[in-house]
Amino acid sequence: MIDILIISPDPAHASTIARIVEAGDAHHRVRTSTAGLLDLCTNKEALNGVNLLIFDGAQLTQQDFDALLAIATKHADLTCMLLTPSPSADLLIRAMRAGVRDVQPWPADPKDLRHAVERIAMKSNGTRREGRVISFISCKGGSGTSFLAANLAFAASIAGKRALLIDLNQQFGEAAFLVSEVTPPATLADVSAQIERLDPAFLDACLTHVSDGFDVLAGAPDPAKAKEIKPEHLQRILNLVKHQYDFVIFDIGQSISNVSIAALDQCDCIFPVLQLSLPYLRGGRRLLDVFRSLGYRGDKVRVLVNRYEKKGPVGLPELEKALGLRVASVIPEDDAAVSASINQGVPILRLARSSGVAKGLCELVRSLSPQPETERSGILQKFFGRPMLARA
Repeated sequence: MIDILIISPDPAHASTIARIVEAGDAHHRVRTSTAGLLDLCTNKEALNGVNLLIFDGAQLTQQDFDALLAIATKHADLTCMLLTPSPSADLLIRAMRAGVRDVQPWPADPKDLRHAVERIAMKSNGTRREGRVISFISCKGGSGTSFLAANLAFAASIAGKRALLIDLNQQFGEAAFLVSEVTPPATLADVSAQIERLDPAFLDACLTHVSDGFDVLAGAPDPAKAKEIKPEHLQRILNLVKHQYDFVIFDIGQSISNVSIAALDQCDCIFPVLQLSLPYLRGGRRLLDVFRSLGYRGDKVRVLVNRYEKKGPVGLPELEKALGLRVASVIPEDDAAVSASINQGVPILRLARSSGVAKGLCELVRSLSPQPETERSGILQKFFGRPMLARA
């Protein structure tokens, strides 16, 4: 199942196309619009969550081709399908160069059009963005999970990734204020209270937009509100955002509850955060026991040592021996830079990019980012299944 937007200057055409697509068995989410392609270029929210754009192009202009190219460039995960009567070879080549991945004749054979949509749906479900879900959880109070989660998300955005921080800390969640002075328009508790309204536009209105590519869903303002958040609410939010972001990062805090477990269950990677001291070591051992009882794989749990000092009371070898697990990441101590970042509500990569903490976070982003695959050219197919020309 994918999200499909059908645009046509003729509402009757748009409705006809929608009826054909909806008559299939896949139950795609279909919307229609009379907006022009230029409108889609200027409206940031118009294509949020859309997997397939079907454009009724009976009379294409150069402006339309330019707009299609802008859309294809900006929305790499979006597939554009063009419906046009009697397409010529020249039009097919121009469409291909504008980023169109499929051309179908109009009026369309309903069966052929549905088959074309299903081919795109199968490819979209296999290749669209599948964000990595990451959690930071504290082995003991004061370990720095909120700071690390918020600043890792910002570091990811600096590296060209889209990152969403979800503040799940149930004790006065304030992670948003570590990286922004903007008062959040809504919180996770607010979204949960109106979960039936959840769609890309509603969620976007509830987010704090810290910077290009970095958003925050703020935490509940008090523990009473936090109790209203249910595991099923979290699941619905995750189902929506996993395909919109490269990283979905949870600040769990120190609480183990049915809600935090729901988040941890969905994680690709969990960072228990501790410091090199005996109280943290004891807390770390207890937390790892909990993870083992929940059946989490060893490669899912990655111990992170924060505020690392070589001459601390406990060394890394002693810590690894006591935990029975290797330390995956180390963030060095830099009290001055971290304090300044927290007090000013500015990400540390903006305030002290050359600090050891900033460098450690950038390295952590690199370790979490899969190697980019070689880009494959899109293919246009002629109407009878024969391959189109390769990209010029």
